[in-house]
Amino acid sequence: MKKINLKDLYEDKGCLSEYDPNSLSYDKAILYLEQLIQPIKKTKKISIEDAEGHILATDVKSSIHVPNYDNSAMDGYVFRHQSLKKNNNKVKLFAKILAGHPVDSNKTSNVCFKIMTGGMIPKGFDTVIPQELVKIDNDFICFDFQPKKGANIRKTGEDISKNEVALKKGTYLNPLHIGLLASLGISQIKVFEHLKIGFFSTGDEVVQLGEKIKPGQVYDSNRYLIKSFIRKMNLHFNDYGNLSDNKSKLEKQLKKASEENDLIITTGGVSVGEADYMKEVLSNIGKVLFWKMSIKPGRPMAFGKIKKSFYFGLPGNPVSAAVTFLQFVKPSIKLMMGKSRFEPTPTLEAKLGQKIIRKKGRTEFIRAHLEKTVKGYHVKPLTQQGSGMLKSMSDANCFIFMAEKEEVLEKNTNVKVILFDGLI
Repeated sequence: MKKINLKDLYEDKGCLSEYDPNSLSYDKAILYLEQLIQPIKKTKKISIEDAEGHILATDVKSSIHVPNYDNSAMDGYVFRHQSLKKNNNKVKLFAKILAGHPVDSNKTSNVCFKIMTGGMIPKGFDTVIPQELVKIDNDFICFDFQPKKGANIRKTGEDISKNEVALKKGTYLNPLHIGLLASLGISQIKVFEHLKIGFFSTGDEVVQLGEKIKPGQVYDSNRYLIKSFIRKMNLHFNDYGNLSDNKSKLEKQLKKASEENDLIITTGGVSVGEADYMKEVLSNIGKVLFWKMSIKPGRPMAFGKIKKSFYFGLPGNPVSAAVTFLQFVKPSIKLMMGKSRFEPTPTLEAKLGQKIIRKKGRTEFIRAHLEKTVKGYHVKPLTQQGSGMLKSMSDANCFIFMAEKEEVLEKNTNVKVILFDGLI
């Protein structure tokens, strides 16, 4: 697929022979988002204690070797391999080495030290044998095999060498990265500034929590759903509430949100109903880059731009809103924050517990339950798959990923599964 840019889509959608604004495939949507989304460029220095969920703005090089000394990988005994005698593995025990307490080995030769995990290897010593593999005979250790020279020693710089790049620009920082930075003695790092994200739901039928619901109305679950997703990413969130299906109000709110945020997310109003105005309003004040996805659930999703702000219009049905946020918006947020590439959700394989038959043509995310048995991982789709059935989403622990060309998935075949754990 050729390279595209915003100008192509603004001025001449026909320039892309494979582009269909009425039904964009899952794979093409990911390719377009990766090409079109521009990261913010502002950076700041922060403490590593506050760095989780941020993205590195520069490479981080180590100023030290890690570890910065040869040390024991386990509790055991350290000695010179050359001191071993053939058919007589018996070495005199001299002293003990604790982590953080190195010893002078200049006056010791054919002896060994009892050493704790992390203890510094004395100069000239080169082999460690685990304590459970030796017997103690007065002041000697005895063992009945020939250990390999250099065994059970962590060498200087084995993990990271001095001046080596420990973390690359664009890394989305998690607790393991924070621990690595601390191990290098780094207390502050340069990261890209967090996004400002604005959100509002739409719909005359939507009522707020605490109000008495009437026939024909629904509670505003999408606001709490999307807000929870964004808060878990440790991001700033401007909540503009719920707006009625009124063109002038929607346009006014979108203009205001575009002045205050880097990204705008809405739910509802992006389908083809008589009161679904979001696409029309977006076309008036900004640009619609694509809308209508060939996925299920989540077909009516819009993507565009208003001035400097990118825009995602998610479906009003809560399951569709959740699916489109997780599959498209969350990875796009990381791209905007400076991540080097669009990162689709990872999959694993599991055996299908029952046959699935459906009409092909759309990529489908089927709510399912995965469990581990003695024969491996098995996954079974839930009965309820409606896009408005949020309980089935909460009862599931994964999606079965069904590509658009697949029509039948046979029982006991391996299928792709997207786990909620780590995704949600």
